[in-house]
Amino acid sequence: MAEENNTQVGIAWQDTVEREHAQSDRIREESASDDFWKPVAHRFVPSKKGESAPDDTVEKLAELISPTETVLDVGAGGGRLTVPLAEYAVHVTAVEPSEAMRDQLIATADAWGVSNYSVVPSTWEEATVDAHDLVVCAHVVYTVTAIEAFVQKLNDHARKQVAIISFERPATATYLPLWSYVHGEERIELPTLAQIERLLDVLGIEFEKTPLKQWDPRPFKSREQAQSECEARLFVKAGSEKSKMLSDVLDSSLIEVDGGLRLEWAESHRPLIISWDVK
Repeated sequence: MAEENNTQVGIAWQDTVEREHAQSDRIREESASDDFWKPVAHRFVPSKKGESAPDDTVEKLAELISPTETVLDVGAGGGRLTVPLAEYAVHVTAVEPSEAMRDQLIATADAWGVSNYSVVPSTWEEATVDAHDLVVCAHVVYTVTAIEAFVQKLNDHARKQVAIISFERPATATYLPLWSYVHGEERIELPTLAQIERLLDVLGIEFEKTPLKQWDPRPFKSREQAQSECEARLFVKAGSEKSKMLSDVLDSSLIEVDGGLRLEWAESHRPLIISWDVK
């Protein structure tokens, strides 16, 4: 895949992502983990089989496929879409680079009794897969630098449609206020829905937007989990001075909700499906 963007929108996108990554590297208190997603992988699984989902993403995506068609889930995470979509398609292929996420996906598929899926342990940029009827990419593009080639590869691997799922604000928006408390600076926000729309426009892709139900972030199950996950999101080392600062902030910011604890300023996620037919 090409590593450079050619449009002004793509170049601006890449600049934002690179500045955000540089900020992360500068702030990070210890060496980056081999698997960034390990501490939070459990958050990227679907609800237990038979339980209601927090939003209607699967329901809306299922309308785009038939039982004889295939789905390619790019950046599948813990199987939040792969596993339930397997009940609507003949086969689902999950592309996922994180070992922790793949482990969650496989365990969830086993719990659901789903077997008509396969896993490709790779980034999308390096993945070698066949074309599928529907290509899904949920909450992945935010951190991609070579975004134009990334989107083109999605398009090239779809026989019928591509569906990108995005929030109006960054998926990590809940954690953003903690940055000023702990690091003394504002967090650089990654590209989201507005930038995706502008990019598709300049690439000449005619798309449709399908609003999804708002849903609340999953609560932390315990005070310890809140500390651990926030440390991971803020690149703070456990036991450090900044860890103690974070703990003080959490003491005054966590509120009790059904199922655990939540940051008092946490807002509902507002996801949308951005989809287009492949011509």
